[in-house]
Amino acid sequence: MIRPWMVAALSLGGLVAWTPPPAARQYKLNVKTTQVVDLSALGQGEQRVQLVSTGFLSIRSTDSAGGQAVTVVLDSLQVGEGSPIPPDQAKSAAGATWTGYREAGGRLKDLKLTQDNAVASALEGVLQQLFPPMKSGTAAGKSWTDTTETQRNGGIAVRTVTNFLTSPDSYNGQKVLKLAGASSSSISGSQEGPQGTVQIEGTGTGTSAWFLGPDGTCLGSTYSGTQSLQLTVAAAPTPLPLTVTIEGSASLLK
Repeated sequence: MIRPWMVAALSLGGLVAWTPPPAARQYKLNVKTTQVVDLSALGQGEQRVQLVSTGFLSIRSTDSAGGQAVTVVLDSLQVGEGSPIPPDQAKSAAGATWTGYREAGGRLKDLKLTQDNAVASALEGVLQQLFPPMKSGTAAGKSWTDTTETQRNGGIAVRTVTNFLTSPDSYNGQKVLKLAGASSSSISGSQEGPQGTVQIEGTGTGTSAWFLGPDGTCLGSTYSGTQSLQLTVAAAPTPLPLTVTIEGSASLLK
């Protein structure tokens, strides 16, 4: 009814908080998504799909007009056993490159994929969250609320309200600045699937934590979230309940 890796892409509230250094940084991303759809309206039971993936990214930025011009390269993507994405399709996403612009306030804009690849394109929801709306040099003890409205997968509108809080912490024995976020989202729109147009309505919640070194570089982060959606399709007399849960983590390699 709905492609699970696309659901995973729009599910993510955030993975990496990052102040770009002059040289490229490499990150390892781990994402586990579980999708459960109730097909009782079609005379069937629950259908469960799990997607486990590991990606390696290189991120480079240069100062530009008060912000940063950003380039993101997917070095490789690996999927777990039983993934709905065939391994050869995941492999084909290697080398995918995005360009974008990070404003002085931290928000990433105009992220564009420079080549045509369906699997890589579905990752854009993840990449949008690599750059949280936090100004460089933000001190501990600050709190604020940020609201974003985005279009995902061509026709799904996601409105997210996130409450942020900074505090001192430690990460692998190093003193860091912790940025914690708690978000709630409303989701609506449509997506083309094997059975025709799928109307999607629902809500989501998520929590996240990022650990930044003294120079603003993200050393690691975690994210967890849940979406409760209703799918309306022509073949079903009533909407189909869909629950998506996701767990993600990121770590700086070098």
